[in-house]
Amino acid sequence: MHAKPRRSTRITNPANNCGRLVALILALLFLPRLCVAADPPNSVPIPFRNAVELALQHSGVMGIAAVNQWRAREQYRELRANYIPQLTVGSGLGYSYGFPLTIEGAAPSVVNFNSTQSFFNPALQQYIKAAKIQWQATSLDVQDKRDSVILDTALTYEQLGQLTAKIDTLMEAQKAADKAVFISQQRLQEGVDSKLDLTRSQLVAARIRLRVAEAEGQADVLRQHLGSLMGVAPDTIATDPQSVPAAPTLSQDEDLPALAVANSLTVKQAHEKTAAAQANATGEHRAALWPTVDLASQYAYLAKFNNYNLYFLNYTSNNLAAGLNLRFPLLNSVQKAKAEEAKADALMAGKQEELTKEKVREDALKLQRSLRQLSAARDVAKLEWEVSQGDLEAVKGKVQTGEANTRDEQNAELDSGDKHAAYLDAEFELSRAQLQLLRLTGELENWAMPGR
Repeated sequence: MHAKPRRSTRITNPANNCGRLVALILALLFLPRLCVAADPPNSVPIPFRNAVELALQHSGVMGIAAVNQWRAREQYRELRANYIPQLTVGSGLGYSYGFPLTIEGAAPSVVNFNSTQSFFNPALQQYIKAAKIQWQATSLDVQDKRDSVILDTALTYEQLGQLTAKIDTLMEAQKAADKAVFISQQRLQEGVDSKLDLTRSQLVAARIRLRVAEAEGQADVLRQHLGSLMGVAPDTIATDPQSVPAAPTLSQDEDLPALAVANSLTVKQAHEKTAAAQANATGEHRAALWPTVDLASQYAYLAKFNNYNLYFLNYTSNNLAAGLNLRFPLLNSVQKAKAEEAKADALMAGKQEELTKEKVREDALKLQRSLRQLSAARDVAKLEWEVSQGDLEAVKGKVQTGEANTRDEQNAELDSGDKHAAYLDAEFELSRAQLQLLRLTGELENWAMPGR
């Protein structure tokens, strides 16, 4: 039955009038909830670049990486300090009866100075080299964590914006679904529709409410995560989709896997770990074979009350000793085993580096090829949305001519909203793959913060 005859039908049953009145009240009760904005009421749009900068300033992950870099630098300085004289000052005051014995290996003295430093130590040179390489590797780790924060912030920001638009679309769809339920209730009371038709309309509305609840829950979690990244209150966050830079065009013909291997911070860190392990293994082997020479000196001021003048023929208060401390490794099975262990560690680090290269190359190729598929899926979803919009306009025209009723129009609106939400999902999945590939190729920060 068409919409025009239905509007002209007279309803004389009081029970039907009461039912329509109750349905109308329920519909009016639904409308305020449907008009709720997807963004929090006190939110202020934050430009994309500002969000990234705040996340980098507030990032705890980068803070940990910076502390680890500081720690690696101090380990390097600790080893290098072996070539600097280590000076200690002390005193061994004590009472002596008879021959002046030593106290804990040192003769009783008023004051004493001791100095030691490494002069020739081939193993130590390699340990210092390994520590320096590890220190340099931590700077790569800081940059890698920086890219990780940028990627996390960018994906969260874009997905939150996509969900905000999706919630707006679903809100319109839910409004249409509730109207369809209201119309079905009217038509049921008029005897035009069956109870099954009403149940179907209620099922569609329930499904829309479920999708709205899911989207709102995801948006709340993303807003909380983005607030934690930026160090701001989640209820003050709103995105500005227009501030997000356009994704660069990534060609399918370009050798992006090779570019990813060349620029990947993960590969560079694996290479530095291999070099550090090799230097450490060389140091352990030199410790088992090469001699070491240290410079040592000692000064002590001795007092007569310790009876030195009674038992030593040429007693003097000021005493100095300086020279070389030479050590030759002759038989040290423990050190040789340790050297072989370090060699095995170096071999494992080299194998791990090769595995890392292959994984980065494979991940880059997978992402590069997925872009074509995701781009096609995005185009299909967009065309389906455009077709659904055309169908909606056609149904609206039929309603005006009486060839379709209002419920048909609401169903067309639901279909258009569903297609729009699917298009937004496809757009985000394509953007996610593009950003991940940008990170692998080392171009993520240039995209997120151009001109920096």
